[in-house]
Amino acid sequence: RDFYNEYKDSMNQNLEKKYFRLTSAPNPDHVRPEPILKQTLDLLKKKWKKENNYSYICDQFKSLRQDLTVQHITNKFTVEVYEVHARIALEKGDLGEYNQCQTQLRALYAKKLGGHPVEFKAYRILYFIHTCNRTALNDVLAELTTAEKEEKAIKHALNVRSALALGNYHKFFRLYLDAPNMGSYIMDMFAARERLVALSNICKA
Repeated sequence: RDFYNEYKDSMNQNLEKKYFRLTSAPNPDHVRPEPILKQTLDLLKKKWKKENNYSYICDQFKSLRQDLTVQHITNKFTVEVYEVHARIALEKGDLGEYNQCQTQLRALYAKKLGGHPVEFKAYRILYFIHTCNRTALNDVLAELTTAEKEEKAIKHALNVRSALALGNYHKFFRLYLDAPNMGSYIMDMFAARERLVALSNICKA
């Protein structure tokens, strides 16, 4: 917060700002303070609903995240920014941006700052099923508490894993149609693959 206290009078008051990769120390004239960033988030959520312009929204979110980072702002608002961006990225199938957000969210959740850690842990399980990353998947499963395993989203993700492991494709596609939150967007990425496997197994039988 020293950065903010020192430069708050000269900080950028614009709600919208294009993202530029930093190659040197940030210019305080170009950095927006947290109150402005909160207004920016509200604006971006409205614009996303109205215009659905992902290229613009993604650029603006990266700029917003950068302004949070250079000021070392780590709080409940930071969590909200990364969660909203991650959901939008999932909706558009942008796994690169989703993974960047998910990585940061894991660190933020570890600090107990609020947000929706159960929702995003379920996404991680589904994502590792999609990428067939058994090692990472086993790591996530080992971290689950008894209480988390009873949460609707995580229970659904575990059932998806179980259905595929047992070759129960009827159950898998029922789960696909009944995914909580935004789980169906991740399942979209591997549903076609599993459909082909199911058809192949039926033909062999």
